[in-house]
Amino acid sequence: MGVEMIRDFTGRGEPGTSRISQRPVAGQELGTPPEKPEFSELVKEFARDVNDMQFKAGHAVEQFVTGKAADVHQVMVAVEQAGVAMDLMLEIRNRTLEGYQELIRMQV
Repeated sequence: MGVEMIRDFTGRGEPGTSRISQRPVAGQELGTPPEKPEFSELVKEFARDVNDMQFKAGHAVEQFVTGKAADVHQVMVAVEQAGVAMDLMLEIRNRTLEGYQELIRMQV
């Protein structure tokens, strides 16, 4: 479904119209929706990224403890990024489980 026309206001209460043209993405016809990855693939990729962040944070801490890394700020940034990513992953898991449990409780 393409965008035909946008109505906007100039701020003075005067409506104006403008046309928008859409160009198809290379290898895709106009009007066909883009291919979306499955939810399970997104979760697997996100879990892999979180795991990589955890390993990088652990490696940064090891480098700092052994004296090979002198910048404590970079170490703290890596640890905090890994912590936030883990918190987000756990929240996604919790919300997914809540949705599943609500579906199970539904009467047919």
